[in-house]
Parts: sequence; C-alpha cells; structure tokens
Amino acid sequence: MNWTLIRLLQRVPGFQALAARLHPVWFFRATRWCMILAGCFGVRARRRVWIFRTSLRDRFPESDLRTRGRRYLFYSRLYKDLEILWSNWQDWHSDWLILEGESHLRSALDQGKGAVLISGHNFGFSKLVGPVLAGRGYQVFRGGNGGGRAAAKRSRWGDRAKVSWEYLDYGKDDYWHRVRLLRKVQNLLAVNEIVHVSPRGFQTGEQDMAMEIFGRRYFLDARWFRIFQMCQAPVLPCFVVGNGNDRVKVTIHPPLEPGETTAQQFGRILSDYITRFPECGRLWKNLYVHRRQW
Repeated sequence: MNWTLIRLLQRVPGFQALAARLHPVWFFRATRWCMILAGCFGVRARRRVWIFRTSLRDRFPESDLRTRGRRYLFYSRLYKDLEILWSNWQDWHSDWLILEGESHLRSALDQGKGAVLISGHNFGFSKLVGPVLAGRGYQVFRGGNGGGRAAAKRSRWGDRAKVSWEYLDYGKDDYWHRVRLLRKVQNLLAVNEIVHVSPRGFQTGEQDMAMEIFGRRYFLDARWFRIFQMCQAPVLPCFVVGNGNDRVKVTIHPPLEPGETTAQQFGRILSDYITRFPECGRLWKNLYVHRRQW
C-alpha cells in the first residue's frame, strides 16, 4: 500500500470521504505487512532495525528481538500516520483504543487542584493523550517544545479536539516567556484543568533527575519538574503503547506520592516501560550514535 496515496486521500477534499471509509484495524494490518516487507528489502528500514537490535542484543534473545524489531518498524510508521488519519477515526475509538485508569484522573480532579499527566518523551504514542481525553469531554493543555510547528500539529487532530486542546510551548529560552508559562500553568490548575507534558531526557543533568535505562544513566529535564513542585497539583504518569495486536492502550497511573521526588518516582516507572516495551521507543538511534559518550 502506498502511504503517500493515503496521505493524499486524507488531504484532498474530493477523496477525503473515501479515506474516511478506511477502518483503523485494516490500516494497522496493512501497515504491519508493509513494514515487514520494508524490513526485508528497504535499506533505511533494515538499518533502523539493525540499530534497534544491536542496542538490545544483550537484553533479549535473538528470536524475541526479531519480533520486537518488526513491531518497532510498525509503531514508528504508525506514530507518523496517526496525525494524518486521526480525524477519520473519532467514531471508531472503541475499535482500536483502550483507556485504563480514567478513575485515577477523575479522583485527582475531584480534589479541585487540577491534574498533571506526565509521559515519556519519544516513547509510545504520548501525543494521543490530548485528543483521546478531549474526545471524552476533558479540557487538555499540552506542554512541550513544539516551537512554530505546534499550531500546525494541533490543527491536524480534527474539530472535536481543537476546541478543547491547547499547546503550551516550552521550547523558548526567553526567561520571561517561561515565567508567563509558569503563571499560565498555575492558573489552569487553579481552575481544575488538565496539563499534559513529556519531559525530555539528556546524557547529563542534575543528580536528583537521574534514571536508568538498561543500566545506563539518563537525566530528565528538571524544568518541568520544578513547575510541578511549585504548583502542588497531583501528578499522574500516563503512557500510551501498542498492545502487540491492532490496538493502542492508554494507561493513566495513580498520582505519585508527595514524599519522594517526583522525578525519581516517574523515572522508575518510565524505565520499567522502556524495559518491557522497547519497541515503542524512538530513542534507540540517538542512544546508539552517542553510545561511547554514555
């Protein structure tokens, strides 16, 4: 199947009705087979799988790595195409989306302090959190480093999501921009709204931001965690991963305990997810390229 044609069918008005008839489960299955063929004959895809398998060779048996490598290509392709086809699938959510832990989010909002949802950067389908919750009637504000492309990305998700999903750009280095952002986040949480963020990770950083990924130290971006500390709102880990078949699972965890640092608790949960679902990550090329610096 030609993925350029699928994008054309979605964006050209005359063909959009035809693209809307493409059921997501059919699309997932077609994508999986195309990625299997790409993994056999495509130079770029074979290179990506080789990096993935080389990075994890000491962690999984070879037979398991072959299966995970195929899933890695599938999820990488699906991650890009979901933005294009999402607006067609809003009436089919129950066919391919599983939402668990919504009760944790409701309990947090019942406290009247708002809620912060936190996901791993470059892991899973975290960009689905805003549209999925917006489709269930929540007001969601997404924080990140989107820069000038944030508005364009937001416009792809369909009318239902646009009215209840706003992007909070954290990518600017201007001090006063970040002061205004902190104030806006505080105001949103004060009126019991939801803020969703995916803090980035680095090779170096502050010690209380450290986490481990397969025995290597990785440092979370401290800036968002400082905002969490100042706002004193419940912080709930939220992850979106494939279930290995034709569904995507959104899991909202209970709020993190206030006694220990939020970064350390979240780091352990994120490390566990990456260990169990490495094929859902998009960090392996970067880790491989900088492997000697770790």
